[in-house]
Amino acid sequence: MSKQVITVTYKIKEGKIDQFLPIIAEMAKSSLNEPNCLNYEFSRNGNNVFLYEKYKNEKAFDYHTSTDHFKKYIEESKALIEDKKVEKYITI
Repeated sequence: MSKQVITVTYKIKEGKIDQFLPIIAEMAKSSLNEPNCLNYEFSRNGNNVFLYEKYKNEKAFDYHTSTDHFKKYIEESKALIEDKKVEKYITI
């Protein structure tokens, strides 16, 4: 079965990056505690943040998006994000 890879490119609103980084760091910590989350890392370049996630399968990613920490992350971060692009891949 193919692993699920998710990439998210964020543009954070001017002056909000220092608020956003602790929120995404907590999300990474919580996500890595999920049993089928294989990778969850983020990188920064100015106000741009790149997120790379990998899950054992699609069901594992679906579980991830149903968790309380995912819902909390969405709620806490939405006002800080100017733009975001989400892409979903499968491993080959």
